[in-house]
Amino acid sequence: MRKFWIGYWFKNWYFAYKIGYAIVITGSRTYFKKFKYLGKEKIPKNAGIIYAVNHQNAFLDPIVIAGQTNNPLNFLARADIFKSNIANKLLRSLYMLPIYRQRDGINTIEKNEETFFECHKILSNKESLVVFPEGNHNYFKMLRPLKKGLARIAFGTLSRFGKESPLYIIPLGIDYDNHFNMNSEILLNVGDPIKVSDYYSEYEENSAEAINKLTLKIGKDLESLIINIRDRENYDELYYLLHRFPLKEDKAELKRKFYLRKEILIKSEYLKKNKPKEYKNLIADLKSIKSFMTSNKIRPYLFNNSPLSYLRLVIVSLILLLFSPFHLIGLITNYLPYKIPVWFVENKIKDKHFHASLKQAIGVILFTFYWLLIATSITIFKNWSYGIIFLLIAPIIAMINFRYWIILIKVKAKWNYKSASKKEAFDLIKEAFNRVKDKFS
Repeated sequence: MRKFWIGYWFKNWYFAYKIGYAIVITGSRTYFKKFKYLGKEKIPKNAGIIYAVNHQNAFLDPIVIAGQTNNPLNFLARADIFKSNIANKLLRSLYMLPIYRQRDGINTIEKNEETFFECHKILSNKESLVVFPEGNHNYFKMLRPLKKGLARIAFGTLSRFGKESPLYIIPLGIDYDNHFNMNSEILLNVGDPIKVSDYYSEYEENSAEAINKLTLKIGKDLESLIINIRDRENYDELYYLLHRFPLKEDKAELKRKFYLRKEILIKSEYLKKNKPKEYKNLIADLKSIKSFMTSNKIRPYLFNNSPLSYLRLVIVSLILLLFSPFHLIGLITNYLPYKIPVWFVENKIKDKHFHASLKQAIGVILFTFYWLLIATSITIFKNWSYGIIFLLIAPIIAMINFRYWIILIKVKAKWNYKSASKKEAFDLIKEAFNRVKDKFS
């Protein structure tokens, strides 16, 4: 997670981008439990940069990248959202450029040439462009076939502004622990820079072959930076194995977790290819475990820990009850701005890919206005010093209240575990859990 930086207010950026940037860097600090940006030092200075990024989460993908930079990033976005004059002006003030598809009507090639020329100028000025070469978003953790537009933009820039122009493609993998909910983890993973001029002589000889070669190179590098679950048929079970089962290193930091999950995925792919019967049994075990856990509202990590005695559970529950009045205060000052975005997004926005970004953005705005409203009310009924004090302690109250809520959920899960342990299927599920655990230990 980057340090807070307020220098952007004094930069020569569009005002709309400054506002969005403020929301993004605030939201990223509060929305994610852990945020890691690996390999940022690899990005060349004083050069045009094209970020080639996997696309899992609609608006959230570009904004988490933008929040880690000290200069605006330019983005390509589908053209249909630029249709109205107001939207066109707003989106361009956010450094977004339209990319046209066949479904957008006539003259798409001609219009895309205009956009590509703008991209060429941006890159020749040693600025940065973010491209999602998969061409669309999908929350499944798998890399889809890449489009060739990124390579065409890169070679087009050198064709226009000189084949030795400093231009690099930076593969950037985004890995979410959970695509949709607050308190998840996110890893931004930078790959080795690809120098476009190294491929340009091949482009001059055979442009189609060079474009294909560069696109394949980008895909290969990007795949190494993400969790790529190829088995679509058993995706849910493999995702559950990677992100719900306890890892063999209980307190691994975010980078280590990523590589441990990659190891598990590689081994599962080996089983699928070389030991299909064993792989089939693995998937069957995962399905049984997932079903049992979901119906009993517990997580597999509870099998790994010695369950608390009833006495200790009662004591912990009583302590939580003792502090519940403080939790109530936290709910009064935080529940509405937290719950309204969740309710709105989950009930009004059909496309799940937009849920996380809207929850984050709406939440930051609502929390700001809600706390200002409470502080104003306190000022009116008391005096301004009490209002200032509230604004200073409101984020602390929110943080403590959220931690209380997490503890409450975990204690409830332990009670659920006690109840589940009495069920007939419990021993069979625990045996299945141990089989899976032993396979990847």
